[in-house]
Amino acid sequence: MSRRSPLTDTQRAAFHEQGWLVLPGAVDAALLSDLTAWVEQVSEWAHLDGPGLHHFEETERGPALARSEDLIGHHPGLRGFICGDDLLGWVGDLLGEPAILYKEKVNHKQPGGAGFAPHQDAPAYRFVDHHISVMVPLDVANGASGGLEFARGHTRGRLPETRGRIDPAVVDALEWQPVDASPGDVVLFDSFAPHRSGTNRTDRPRRALYLTYNALSKGDFRDVYYADKRAEFAAHGHSFDGARARISVNDDFLGKPVRAAPRPAPRPLSDLFDRYASPAALHLYDEAITELEHGLQCAALAARDGQPDAIVAAALLHDVGHLLIGDLFPIDAKLDKDWRHEEVGARYLARWFGPEVTEPIRDHVAAKRYLVACDPVYAAALTPSSVRSLAVQGGPMSDAERAAFEQRPGFAAAVAVRRYDDTGKDPTVTVAPFAAYHDLLTRLAAR
Repeated sequence: MSRRSPLTDTQRAAFHEQGWLVLPGAVDAALLSDLTAWVEQVSEWAHLDGPGLHHFEETERGPALARSEDLIGHHPGLRGFICGDDLLGWVGDLLGEPAILYKEKVNHKQPGGAGFAPHQDAPAYRFVDHHISVMVPLDVANGASGGLEFARGHTRGRLPETRGRIDPAVVDALEWQPVDASPGDVVLFDSFAPHRSGTNRTDRPRRALYLTYNALSKGDFRDVYYADKRAEFAAHGHSFDGARARISVNDDFLGKPVRAAPRPAPRPLSDLFDRYASPAALHLYDEAITELEHGLQCAALAARDGQPDAIVAAALLHDVGHLLIGDLFPIDAKLDKDWRHEEVGARYLARWFGPEVTEPIRDHVAAKRYLVACDPVYAAALTPSSVRSLAVQGGPMSDAERAAFEQRPGFAAAVAVRRYDDTGKDPTVTVAPFAAYHDLLTRLAAR
């Protein structure tokens, strides 16, 4: 890419008015050649069980690679382009502040590869509420090859949708415009911009990089995004209802699941056990104990109180999201965002356990906010690290939030796990090792 030209006032106005912007010929021929070669390498990874995250679909020609993502940690060339000054500069110009990468992917759209139902990207991109994506086509993207169509509507925020698909009545009321793009062009679009695409009816792939960024002030959520996505796919498999391939947390992709590949078998519990034997579990959780020690103390307290196995397991595993995300920061470090470890952990554990285990884990942060709001003694006893995290987790619940939380089916279990969470922080206590809970976890998983 030649030296980035700054966006003009006309280009900025066009983007903010319609929700997308095309920059013709923004990528020079030499870089385009490199990008194409690099994406071919990524395609080889997918077929050789290499690095990255890869998704397939069934076409009339057989199984085909649909998407590859989580790439920059494995390819310095792609990383240099995706995180380079040119793309960050354009996106930052449109955001009005510096940008940071949220996620990166290649949509391969092989011959016969399916398109996408009308959707907005925002519902699929948890953790940050607004993004700008950059499409870099490596092949001609038009109506025949399944190119993009956009509709104005990004200024309306999230449109009515079901599992990510915009409701049909809204779709019919929008005016759709094909946005053709050639290799070397760059297309920038808002995460609230409605868009869709069709099947690739040509005999060549329609490959394109899709690179998504958010404002730097919102935080760096890329690692959290991929930890969360892997956890959700592991829990729910690679299809929606067996009818459509799951390549996103949104159900907007129209591709069929690969027939030749059976639903992935549940991973053995050793995958979970290994998490608690890893160096991540030995990071300090609070002021004086490790994450492993904390979980073991919480489980021991639940077992002492005669709690059901599911509550003991939830107390033991409630912070597994920290091990997945790696967000255990020193006590003197300032927190400027909520990594939502409880949601990531609950999704990860759903591959083995039912809601009696996962829901108290999902709600244990909400339970802290609840108890702080209604119990001054509890609030006064919070440790410094819990006070620090409360500030980015939403603070004390409002009266309306408290009333709604009390009506949740797992309210009592979540509060119980929360109280164990706050008590299990004693550096002088000796408790049973993690292996002592293997049988309990195995029994729960067998249900």
